[in-house]
Amino acid sequence: MAEPVPLLGQTVSHYRVIGKLGGGGMGVVYKAEDLRLHRAVALKFLPPQMAHDARALERFQREAQAASALDHPNICTVYDVGEFEGQPFIAMQFLEGCTLKHRIGGRPLKTEEVLDLGIQIAAALEATHAKGIVHRDVKPANVFVTSGGQAKILDFGLAKLQTRAGAHPADSEATLTQDEADLTTPGVAIGTLTYMSPEQALGKELDQRTDIFSFGVLLYEMATGSRPYSGNTSAAVFEAILHHTPVAPGLLNPSVPAEFERIINKAIEKPPELRYQSASDLGADLQRLKRSTEAQGGVWAGRNATSRDGARPAVTVASRRWKWLLPGTAAVVAVVVATVGWLFHTSKTHALSETDTVVLADFANSTGDEVFDSTLRQALASALQQSPFLNILPDRTVSQTLKLMGRSADVRLDQETAVDVCQRTGSKAVLSGSIASLGSQYAIGLNAVDCQTGGSLAREEVQAAKKEEVLSALDRAAAKLREKAGESLSSIRKFDAPLDEATTPSLEALKVYSQGRKMAMEQGDASAIPFYKRAIELDPQFASAYANLGLNYANLLEVGLANESFQKAFDLRERVSEREKFRISAFYYENVTGELEKAAQIFMLWSKTYPRDYVPVGNLGSTYTSLGQYEKSIAETLESLRLFPDDSVSYSNLVLVYTNLNRVEEAKAAYQKALARKLDYPNLHLGRYAAAFLERDYGEMDRQIAWSAGKPGVEDAFLALHASTEAFFGRLEKSRELFRRAIASALRSDEKETASQYQLNLASMEADFGNPAEAKGDVAAALAKASARDIQTAAALVLARAGDSARARSMADDLAKRFPLHSLLNGYWLPTIHAAIEINRNNPAKAVEILAASPYEMCQQCGLYVAYVRGLAYLRLHQGKEAAAQFQEMLDHPGIVLNSQQGILPYLGLARAYSLQSETAKARAAYESFLTLWKDADPDIPILTVARSEYAKLR
Repeated sequence: MAEPVPLLGQTVSHYRVIGKLGGGGMGVVYKAEDLRLHRAVALKFLPPQMAHDARALERFQREAQAASALDHPNICTVYDVGEFEGQPFIAMQFLEGCTLKHRIGGRPLKTEEVLDLGIQIAAALEATHAKGIVHRDVKPANVFVTSGGQAKILDFGLAKLQTRAGAHPADSEATLTQDEADLTTPGVAIGTLTYMSPEQALGKELDQRTDIFSFGVLLYEMATGSRPYSGNTSAAVFEAILHHTPVAPGLLNPSVPAEFERIINKAIEKPPELRYQSASDLGADLQRLKRSTEAQGGVWAGRNATSRDGARPAVTVASRRWKWLLPGTAAVVAVVVATVGWLFHTSKTHALSETDTVVLADFANSTGDEVFDSTLRQALASALQQSPFLNILPDRTVSQTLKLMGRSADVRLDQETAVDVCQRTGSKAVLSGSIASLGSQYAIGLNAVDCQTGGSLAREEVQAAKKEEVLSALDRAAAKLREKAGESLSSIRKFDAPLDEATTPSLEALKVYSQGRKMAMEQGDASAIPFYKRAIELDPQFASAYANLGLNYANLLEVGLANESFQKAFDLRERVSEREKFRISAFYYENVTGELEKAAQIFMLWSKTYPRDYVPVGNLGSTYTSLGQYEKSIAETLESLRLFPDDSVSYSNLVLVYTNLNRVEEAKAAYQKALARKLDYPNLHLGRYAAAFLERDYGEMDRQIAWSAGKPGVEDAFLALHASTEAFFGRLEKSRELFRRAIASALRSDEKETASQYQLNLASMEADFGNPAEAKGDVAAALAKASARDIQTAAALVLARAGDSARARSMADDLAKRFPLHSLLNGYWLPTIHAAIEINRNNPAKAVEILAASPYEMCQQCGLYVAYVRGLAYLRLHQGKEAAAQFQEMLDHPGIVLNSQQGILPYLGLARAYSLQSETAKARAAYESFLTLWKDADPDIPILTVARSEYAKLR
């Protein structure tokens, strides 16, 4: 940039220039002394090449006029404007310190500083907007932080006067130049792209809410050190601003509380009408958060206090571990029965807002009959969870809070303990119940108490003539309580399946079911299975028990057993509540019939019916992953975590999806965030291993393997992961040993399908590494252990790759007949199997024809295997360019192929493709990449022998 005329030591008007402070595209700034008032000032000169640029001059004048109209301690004061030797200048307040951009420097600011500066910036914007001025360029570079910690907004060069209804711009003392043809008219995007609001990026008419969006982006960056909207190109940033949901700030900085996330999320809502409508409102929320923080000694408030989800049942995510291992079942996300938004109207002074939560206490049982212990609390939860309005603190949050209190997670939640939990979690009320004997009759009472004041919010009492009528009586009491809470009668009638249908008429079955939920939450899926089986024995019509049993099996990769249970639950779905019907139907379509798109539709409808229920949102995110739609998956998973920040399953899925997209730092941040919240789940560690593999962080991989050692139902998955990694580097004998150990570990846990899948993983690698006989032997061993749909699918593919086309075709045809609706089977795996068969028949052109573009090409569990087979077909056709494109596609997505053979074999395929094109240098480089990765490989692997021979010929 050209310098202005030499100014050092000169006197400009009545200012003596002392030194240069800096410069940018729109100006050069000097430090000067005001000779009249004997104070330091900053002189900003328009660069000489812009002195005759009408647009630049307009902006320069705009800055002076806008800033001079504002007298506020958090806005840099403009003293004077003038011209020196044809160069316009502005005399401004001299500030010592640095811009907020330099203050952040890519790192989060401390809590106190974020709040102090945020409150000051909000105050400055409030004053700006009060004058009818929209800044339009709020960003860290335009906020100065003095050495004393005072924030000052700078650079009003893009400011615009917002004309008020019924007023003329001339009526305002902040009137700006009206020649705004290019700078302010709709259709022209003005500002810095990464901080623009959606309407600003689109060049629409703006008001003060555009500054609020930019301020929200600024707060995000202050709290996390990162920008919420970024990309390698302007188009990518533009797309992110308009359509993407940013990573939750708490994932990037574990100390960020839910309340601050809420403030940021509201500030950066894409529709302006959903944002804060004024800077004063935003500032008031920051003030309240600061006061709350100071009351806690300057520490961010705990995020559990804002959890707004319902009671969490004892079912969790279906393991994604097979994602790296072999084609398999669609994943199952944790399912909970969530509840939201309870507003009592029995007393205006005791009314709860929709953000309040209620703690369900255990029933006080004075009957002496143990069958009521834990059972009635479960029954009451099931009754209340039918409402779209009730908001119950999740059991998992209750358990975590008890641990923080130094109490056992399985301690009885009596009234006193429930009140403690209520107060510690920031909940509003405790809902307790009691049951007592009255001769042969039973008296049941419900009482909702404000845990801060002890005042009663609602009370209900009913009687049951005999033991068999207790559940019906409790059902009536719950309905009356919902009515007193203000829920409409039409809603109660619509969402009020009788308890004996919504659950079971058997108290014994409900008691065992309740124990199963508890076991699954505290000890894992395998421990819960006997309880659900027993509940089903006591009541063969218990649909929810079948559903939970199916989820436990699915989490353990026992897909065949899972689908049997899902089928039975689906057959009984007319006996359950509306919410449970959504759950059962969605998982039936996702797992039994495999209709992923239909499952997604049900999750959407479920979410629409229960708009603050995180369960369908999280499951929709998982379904999008199965469909290979990763950005949509992230958006839904983040929304699920916003609704329920303590869900370990959503964190696990987020870690995996970020890894799939090669966004390793975000994957690690999500993992650390989950651990910081005291959450733990096997899939978190599986995801962390995957991210470490992408970075080749062997120390972290070893730590995750060590974590899994000796854990039933977990150890086998990590042994299999380790086995795949060894095979990735060509250490096939070591891989075989680890797979044998994984298989044995799975069988010890009675997980036959899982063991079979591990055997097929090994078989798949044997086939692709050139050992067809070994591959066929492993297929036989796998099918001897289990033969469910996904086992047969993987077996057919291995057989096709190993040259047994007849058997592969027979199995594929049988699968097509039995599962005609399955999305991935018919849209991905069967075409891949048939293409492999055509390659065996030396008909590669037919293979290419079969492998037309599939909508599921990027699906998480598919590992881009279709691209590999397609690449092999093109090699057979001697179409090097087309083959190279397929193999390069695989190498471009290491987060999807990970440590499978699809991650290593494309190097060899690419080398051969370049050789076909006579691109010797590129071919040599690809061979060298493969041979380097396999420098410690077992020497007798067939494809290694061939690769070395091919490479030698090139040299």
